Amino acid sequence: MYTYMKGMLYCLYCKKETEHTIVYEGDMIKKIKCDECGTELEIDKEKAKKNYTEDFINRIFTKPQRMTEELQKDLTAFLLSLPIRIVTKPYRVLEEVKEQIDKIRRKDI
Repeated sequence: MYTYMKGMLYCLYCKKETEHTIVYEGDMIKKIKCDECGTELEIDKEKAKKNYTEDFINRIFTKPQRMTEELQKDLTAFLLSLPIRIVTKPYRVLEEVKEQIDKIRRKDI
C-alpha cells in the first residue's frame, strides 16, 4: 500500500525549492518526484538495508577512536558519563537491531 504526500524540497535539477510528491511504502520512502521537472529519486530497499548494515559496522569499528576524541576533549564529562554508557549501550544497540529486524519483517509479510 502506498501513501502519497506533497512537500517543498530543494530540487537539484531545478536549482530551487519546488513541490515534490513523496511516495511511502508503509513507513519507508519509496520515491520522491519533483512536480516541476519530473525528476524522480527511487529508493532501493536492498541497497538501503546494505548501507544501514555498513553504517552500523563502521560505527562499531570507529567507536574507540570517537571515545578517544571525547576523552581528549573533556576528561571529566567523559569519566562521569562512562558508567551509565557502559550499562546502557548494549540495550541501545539491541533496540536498534530489533527495530531494523521488525521493519524488515513487516516489509516481507
